[in-house]
Formats: sequence, C-alpha cells, structure tokens
Amino acid sequence: MKQLMIDTATTRLSVALSEAGEIQAEATVMVSKNHAVTLMPMIEQLMAAVKWTPNMLERIIVTTGPGSYTGIRIGVTTAKTLAYTLNLPLIGVSALQIMAAAPNTDLPVVSLIDARRGNAYIGYYQHNKALTHDQHASVSDWLRLNSQGRFLVVGDVEPFRDVLSEYDYIEAPAAHRYGRASDLVVFSDETSDVHSFEPEYLRLAEAEAKWLEGQNNG
Repeated sequence: MKQLMIDTATTRLSVALSEAGEIQAEATVMVSKNHAVTLMPMIEQLMAAVKWTPNMLERIIVTTGPGSYTGIRIGVTTAKTLAYTLNLPLIGVSALQIMAAAPNTDLPVVSLIDARRGNAYIGYYQHNKALTHDQHASVSDWLRLNSQGRFLVVGDVEPFRDVLSEYDYIEAPAAHRYGRASDLVVFSDETSDVHSFEPEYLRLAEAEAKWLEGQNNG
C-alpha cells in the first residue's frame, strides 16, 4: 500500500512516503510558522523523486496534534483535502504518540511538547500503547501524579530539566527525541470519516482563548 505520511505538529515539519511498510522517501525540515508555504512543495518534491502521482496514493496518515496550532491546522487541512479529493482512507495519530514511538525502549515514555509557563502537552506511552490520555498540564503536577519508577523522556526536555531532576528519568538521544513522519508507517489504526476528522489541540490557541475570555467578560 502506498502511503503519504505527514507530521506538522512541531517546528519539525516532516513528510514521508512508504510502500508495503518500507520508506521510499522522507524529508524533515525546521520551520517556524511557515508550514503553509512549505508542506505542499515538500510533498510534491518527494512524490516526484519516487515518480509517484497523486492517484497512486492509497492512504494518508497525519498527526492530529497536540502541538503547534498553526502547524496542526495546516497538516490536518492538507491531509483532509487530499483524502477527500482522491477518495482515500485517512488515519490520525497523536503527535505525542509518534514521539514516544521514536526510541526503541521497554521503559514507559513521557512525551513533552512545551506549552510555556511550566505547562506542556504530555503523553505517556509504553510499547506504543497509551498509559494515560494525552493532556495539557503542569509538568510538575503531572509527574507527581503519574510517574512510577524509571521512565524515558522525549520531546522538549530542556524547559523542564529542573522539574525532571527530582525523578528517575533518562533522556532519549537527540536523534530519537522527536518523531518523524516515517515513524507513522507502523500505525494502521481505524480510518476516520474525512468530513468529521478534526485536530486534537487539547487547548485553545492563545489568541482564541483571549477572544473567548473577552466575550465572556462582556
């Protein structure tokens, strides 16, 4: 099966193509908020490199969040548009789950995406299975409630190093600290309805939250 895989949930925009479980092409670039101008050209370049046309695709897999509000919106919208236009199955995967799948370990894995002010988007996985629901929470509070023994940390470790120092943890090597689109090749979850397919932000974008607060305050 020919698959297009997209991960835009962080500042690492990643796209990959696979066939029969083997990666045929992959590209990962650092972006800020340029997902919209970078994603489609990257997809087109990879498909040209392997001589695929859009009609040859058989499935699309995309990270649904949490993470960068802009990145998630662009990635999910692009995946939905392609899936609808080409009449393809669409699969959504948590960005925190793909990060946890990057290192090869038997330890439970804590995935962190910095959400500022001591908070993070947090995932807790072991052998690719969720141990808790993905959450937006204070890292200090979450660790106090959920940590049990040694664990591996992936993602944005640096902002939380002081908090983590109180626990028995191991940092994943830099090369395996963030997921890539190619890691999505192992996911074969049930497909979603394209029309109802939505991102998983876990919280409102700051601008939207402020707007709603203003509305509520009259």
